[in-house]
Amino acid sequence: MKFLFIQKNSFPAAGPMIISALLKENGFEVDLLLATEEKKQLIKSIRKFDPDIVGISCFTGQHDWTLRLGRAIKKKWPKVLVVLGGPHPTYYPDIINDPGVDIIARGEAEYAILELMQNLQAGKGIEKIKNLWLKKDGQIIKNEMDCLPANLDKLPLPDRAIYYKYNFLRRVSVKQFLSGRGCPFQCTFCANNILRKIYKNQGNFLRRRSPAGVIAEIVDVKNKYGLKTVSFTDDVFITDIKWLQEFLPLYKEKIGLPFMCNVTANLLTEKIVKLLKDNCCYGISMGIESGDEEIRRKVLGKFISNEQIIQAAGIAKKYKLLLKTYNILCLPEETIEKALGTMELNAKIKSDFTACSLLQPFPDYDITEYAKKNGFLAKDFSIKDVKGGIYRYSPIQLPDKEQFFNLQKLFFIGVKMPWTIPLIKKLIKLPPNFLFNLAGQAMYGFYMSRIHRMTIFDIINYAIHIDPYDV
Repeated sequence: MKFLFIQKNSFPAAGPMIISALLKENGFEVDLLLATEEKKQLIKSIRKFDPDIVGISCFTGQHDWTLRLGRAIKKKWPKVLVVLGGPHPTYYPDIINDPGVDIIARGEAEYAILELMQNLQAGKGIEKIKNLWLKKDGQIIKNEMDCLPANLDKLPLPDRAIYYKYNFLRRVSVKQFLSGRGCPFQCTFCANNILRKIYKNQGNFLRRRSPAGVIAEIVDVKNKYGLKTVSFTDDVFITDIKWLQEFLPLYKEKIGLPFMCNVTANLLTEKIVKLLKDNCCYGISMGIESGDEEIRRKVLGKFISNEQIIQAAGIAKKYKLLLKTYNILCLPEETIEKALGTMELNAKIKSDFTACSLLQPFPDYDITEYAKKNGFLAKDFSIKDVKGGIYRYSPIQLPDKEQFFNLQKLFFIGVKMPWTIPLIKKLIKLPPNFLFNLAGQAMYGFYMSRIHRMTIFDIINYAIHIDPYDV
């Protein structure tokens, strides 16, 4: 039997890679198509592979595109099963009702997809497979969630070949790795909150792979495809200092390449920073979100003070680590003065690269319920109102909203050149225009390439194939 993944964006995702490896281990044929690369050839490429199942990665904001594709596939090949996986069907499973969908896979569904393929091949029933919702005889069968996989080392190494058949991805010198799953915090704007509720009493939410297992994956990628820089994309890389003390010296010995990772200010100590620095870490990413402590605590559920942020940044600078920060504008309770304060805090700590997005609230998130309850979002806001594009638009209702949009475009300039802040305060009062967009994208792309140590070929690849604002 054949399983074909299709996804809209061009970034390699862990889920399809691990599922592909698991299916191939068990004798199934697997491939992946990037819709952005296939373009008008997508339907022809599907026909050529002749799949039994098409699995579409479905993200909120792209779900309408996913459903259009699902309907087109069902119209051309009625016997092909269309399975949706990824964040959207996990959090909003009612998407199963669309005629372009046969099955949805929710949560960490690697073993569920394997069981689905095995049962179909053996002619067995698929109605009781955990993590799957499916249609049968006009009804929707809603199976419960299976326990979270406790031992991540039992899963095979991710099959990157399904993505790296596209040359522009294979040639990128910076490659991403996950050392574990889950997050210990409960920020109101994060999907982990919903996932934690879905998996309540279903195992430990925060899990880590063994140091040897992570090293084996990096060695495999280094030998097969080459890389110059490693990026650990765990939500928080520094949650377990004992794990770090075992992993990092091994990483330095076996890999020895510069790496970057995500941290939080309240966990970042001098001991941890020194450990990172001594073992090839060149930079850290840290969420600030808002420069206003009350908004951070009351609206975002992020109990970190400005003092902790300043102290953590100071330690990073002491050990000469590059500092990347994440920020959000258009938050409930935010004024333009508070938003400017966020820019000023980033400038104060001398962030080397600052990502700044606009809040895109998703239904059922805690921050969305807060916004609806307190008049910052329409009471009837629903999934149909989600437009995606966290760098383009936010539905949060605030006075002088266009100033927030302008500030988001000029935010990075103000952080890198604080002397421009008085001018920016005046410029944001102008109507939004292409010059602000151009300036923001140019600064973003230039410094993004520097902090992630991209080569000139990486920059060209991303410029041709990936729109950084299409998120």
